[in-house]
Amino acid sequence: MKFKKIVVTGGFGFLGKNVVSVLKKEEHEYEVFPCSRKTGVDIRDLEKTTSYLKKINPDIVIHCAAHVGGIAYNELYPVEVFEDNTIIGMNIVKASVSAGIRHFLDVMPNCTYPGALNEYEESLWWDGPMHESVLTYGLPRKMLWGSCFAYGKKHDFKALHLILPNMYGPDDHFEPIRSHALGALIAKIVDAKMKNLPSVEIWGTGKPVREWLYVKDTADCITKVLINWDKFEHNELVNIGIKAGISVKDMAELIKEITGWKGKFIYLTDKPDGAMKKILRADKMKKKLNWEPPTSLRDGIAETIKDYISKHYKK
Repeated sequence: MKFKKIVVTGGFGFLGKNVVSVLKKEEHEYEVFPCSRKTGVDIRDLEKTTSYLKKINPDIVIHCAAHVGGIAYNELYPVEVFEDNTIIGMNIVKASVSAGIRHFLDVMPNCTYPGALNEYEESLWWDGPMHESVLTYGLPRKMLWGSCFAYGKKHDFKALHLILPNMYGPDDHFEPIRSHALGALIAKIVDAKMKNLPSVEIWGTGKPVREWLYVKDTADCITKVLINWDKFEHNELVNIGIKAGISVKDMAELIKEITGWKGKFIYLTDKPDGAMKKILRADKMKKKLNWEPPTSLRDGIAETIKDYISKHYKK
């Protein structure tokens, strides 16, 4: 399958803008259209979204749009997160099919896996409930899979879902309420270094283990998926990851080492940890794409720290 014209929803968001940037490189020869509220298209408006997709008439939609935050954000805004992501998911699939689009690539969070699991394999996706701390975000994303399943029964429509671990990198959310653990830690530790603070508070025990994927590697992987599209079945799930995790405590120590900060960490053990371990098994990714993320965690964190300093501590 050769795609020429591509719409990227959430095309100005953290992942979306990296996908757009990679796809616009000359060697790919794609015509790319970032779609978001910045371009006047709110996916929560079905009529406007359908009209936009009919006008562009892309070969494929890459769906990166979501209302997303960390555990603290989900706790504060459970209704908004649940309702927005439900509407976004239902509308983008319906609008795509209504516009005659036959191909749909979705990025899915790993929190859609059963919360009791430590390692996630695609065949286990339905084997239990999600962790309560991510339910308001994860359930709507799982419902999107259901929408694709339903429309695929009735229409010539092929969807593929890439399941991702937490992402990080330049231009991440760094504000405490919106960020995930890595972005929040970078912001806190860099700020402590710059302001000569003696300590940094960290939510939870520091024991949870998470897998982190550099956002530019994710964008690169998506181009590999487009090239190998015919290797996948309709509504197939594919884990994309580095197949290794790091505890919050060890991650904090790594950031501390890279920044050269000399203070101490205070763990707020009354705050929620979330699931204790999340690691994706990515054998299918390796087999079908012959690809693995090239950026080491140390190098990716170093680049992210450099970006944060350049944007928040300009001379």
